[in-house]
This record gives sequence, C-alpha cells and structure tokens, in this order.
Amino acid sequence: MRTFNRFLPPLIVATAIAAMLPVVPAADDDPTAPPAASSRAKKTQTKSPNPKTAQGQKTPPKGPLFGPNPGAKPPMPTDNAADNPAGEDATDPFGEPLPKTLEEWRSRLTAEQFQITRMKGTERAFTGKYWKTDTPGTYKCVCCGEPLFTSGDKFLSECGWPAFSAPIDKKANGKVAETPDFTFGMRRVEVTCRKCGAHLGHVFNDGPPPTGIRYCINSASIVLDEAKPGADEEAAEGKDGDAEQPGQKPAK
Repeated sequence: MRTFNRFLPPLIVATAIAAMLPVVPAADDDPTAPPAASSRAKKTQTKSPNPKTAQGQKTPPKGPLFGPNPGAKPPMPTDNAADNPAGEDATDPFGEPLPKTLEEWRSRLTAEQFQITRMKGTERAFTGKYWKTDTPGTYKCVCCGEPLFTSGDKFLSECGWPAFSAPIDKKANGKVAETPDFTFGMRRVEVTCRKCGAHLGHVFNDGPPPTGIRYCINSASIVLDEAKPGADEEAAEGKDGDAEQPGQKPAK
C-alpha cells in the first residue's frame, strides 16, 4: 500500500499533462482524407499499362526511332507473290522471259543472290567478289542482265563493298532507281535495278569528286562483263576510219 501511495502522485501529474495536450487525429481518422486501401487491394493494384502515355503526359513522338514509321517497308511477300516490275514481256539478254514470282526467282538464282536481290539482304563487308576489283568492263544486273555500272566509275572504298561514283547512264533514277528507305531505324536511299526491281544496295553523298556520290553495291547483285582486250583501240580505229580522208569526196 505504501508503495502504491509513493507512485500515485507522479501518475496523477502525468495524467493531467496528457489531458492538457491537443488531440491530433491520425491520417486514417481525417474525415477529408480518402479511405485507405486494404492490404488485399494494394496487392492486386496494377501499374499503368503505358506510363509514357499516362494522363497529363504527351504521346511519344513517332518516327524511325519512336515506334511505327509510315515510310517503313512492308513485310517481305511470300514465295508465290508477284514480283515482276519489268512487265509481262520482259526478257533477259538471252531472250528468256524474266521470272514473275519470288518462287521462280529462287529457282533461277543462287541462295545468296536471291537473299540479296529479291529479299533485300546485305552481304558482309570485304567478302564480296567485286569490292576491290579493277578489271575493265561493264557491271550488269545479275537478275536481268541490264547494264548498270562501268569500271570507269568504280573506285576503291573503305566501306568494303563495290563503290561507283555514277550509274552507267549518268542519271539519277535512270537505269538505277532510287527509293527512300527507313528500315532499321535509319534514313537511307535504296538502289534497285529499274528493269527487274532487284535490290542492289544504297547510295550516299560521301563519294569522290566530281559527283560526290557513292553507290554502295552488293557484289552478289551484279556480274562483271569484262571488256575484250583491245576493244578501246578498235573503237578508236573505227572512229578514225569513218573520218574523211584528204581529197576524198564527202559521202552523200
């Protein structure tokens, strides 16, 4: 009893001090606060499916590096799809009709030629047959035989692929067609054979003068028709022979 009486005064004082302090309601007791979610609700709560397009935020920009690109090429067609940009009556240099479907092209070309020219593939750098060839001649399309480039416009490039400063007809979008290419998140210009649509490579504006252009071409998409020895000399002699000789009357 004496012990209880000894602790009674401090207990009375503490009780009086607690009664004098203001009462601060807890967050859960605040009538203006929204009701707290239960533990089960917290576990089942899911995140926003697209945080980049959440309310109050702008939609991410569209383009080659940000989702769908309207300039991107569609998926490759199936083997029985039409692939005949040259027309129904187009023929190769031997008079044979050109293939009209991818399946026909596959049977006509090697696996590498088909993958590059018809499926728009790319050979590994420094592995192609013509990347550093300097043999005189004309480079023709491996699919249809159309003359596309000449050895006179070829130069050795450090890119690892055959490089030409101009096409054979010296015209943009002539025998060699140029089309914008936005695949793989890049902005390039694709080069194709205008006659048969074969993929050749790409063209860039970092070539040597005077054109400043570099046609970067896959070796598997072209074939070199080597010039015959002395062909230039024979052509020069033919021109000299056609010239009028002294005392000769001009032909009527």
